[in-house]
Amino acid sequence: MQDFIVDDQPRSRSIGFDATDRQNVVVTVGVLLNRTQEASLLDDLYRTISDDGYLPFRTKSRDLSLPSQKVVDILRRCNGKVGICVHTDDVKLPFAEAVHSAMILNNLGVTTDDTIAIVDGDESRAEKLYQGASAIDIVPPSIVNCVRSELYYPHLLLADLVAGIIADAVSEDSAVLSSISPEGPVEAIINTTQDSQQGFWGRGYSAVARGEGEVQRATYEQRYASSLRERVTCWFNGSFGQTHAPPPESDGVQPVVGRLNAIGCSDVAMWLDSQ
Repeated sequence: MQDFIVDDQPRSRSIGFDATDRQNVVVTVGVLLNRTQEASLLDDLYRTISDDGYLPFRTKSRDLSLPSQKVVDILRRCNGKVGICVHTDDVKLPFAEAVHSAMILNNLGVTTDDTIAIVDGDESRAEKLYQGASAIDIVPPSIVNCVRSELYYPHLLLADLVAGIIADAVSEDSAVLSSISPEGPVEAIINTTQDSQQGFWGRGYSAVARGEGEVQRATYEQRYASSLRERVTCWFNGSFGQTHAPPPESDGVQPVVGRLNAIGCSDVAMWLDSQ
């Protein structure tokens, strides 16, 4: 897997964000990995949930009905860092996700020189994260947007799966939240409902809702992938999905298969070789 090239600089790590809402519960999850760790996660996802209908680069979280313990097990085996934010009140998902993501950047100590942030959706999602970060005095890494990101990047799929099982659990019983504590790769669990984080939630949410704050425009390669093989190429090259963008220049998977085999991800490599 090649480094991301963002703002004309190579970046070896990314933190991918996704959020889910259920009955006045919003959960945002950020998963921070380097590119080799992404491949290991991809292999683990394939080995663990392919029997449940998961096909790499083809299956979205909403198409899966997974036992929550399977998602928890994958999360615990994840080699990176994970941050989770929960808000139990009537708020707008895009605004809450932006502020939560900024707070996760802060709590995980995400560096700006070797890391990018990936948000799911169009460029307005990136703008909101910049606004939320600016409002609470956090300098974010370069932020990119990727349409249908969970089809391109395995850690975005994991973020969505984890957000979903936590949101389901908290919406059924809010007391569950008090029993969740950081362990393994999960380094931060933040409940923003009471706004105890130095007023970050209130300041950030207000700024995003009003569209206030500095917005930057990162430069990066965007492609539209209409097939599994094209999405594999985009993932390998570190480019990002965008409607109406040109397709990747190649959809050959052999370089990806070779690299996956070289780093021990043989199960997903064998599957990909047959596609």
